[in-house]
Amino acid sequence: MKITRKRIIGMLLAALICLSPVSAFAAETPVSVSSGLNLESWETESTFDAQRTIYGEAKPGTQISVSVSQKNANGDMVETQYQNLTVGSLGIFSATIELALGYNYVTLTAEKSGYEKTSDTVTVKRVSQRIKKELQSMIALPGALG
Repeated sequence: MKITRKRIIGMLLAALICLSPVSAFAAETPVSVSSGLNLESWETESTFDAQRTIYGEAKPGTQISVSVSQKNANGDMVETQYQNLTVGSLGIFSATIELALGYNYVTLTAEKSGYEKTSDTVTVKRVSQRIKKELQSMIALPGALG
């Protein structure tokens, strides 16, 4: 009878440890971005805009950081902007970032107690307004090649 009680107590302790929120197997911090960045895409986004506003949702109290980096002449990443914010009681957040001409590497990181830190990087290429004007002035006629 004593062996059975010890086994039951051992199994209950093991279950409590496994279900603890500060487990080694904690899930990633839940965060979703509704607009401004496509975290699911592996392709470089292009824009003519100098700014971009990122909107999303996460559990209240989640720490969100947004950084923007560019490569310098030596090819080294240099952080050009950094914002840190805490998600409020409504569970929504927003951050506006400045985009320099060329490739901008935007990293969104989310961290909350009891969860694993999660981070995603998206590449956004800002193209000159001059190119936009040139593209708007072009006329594309089907079958005009030849």
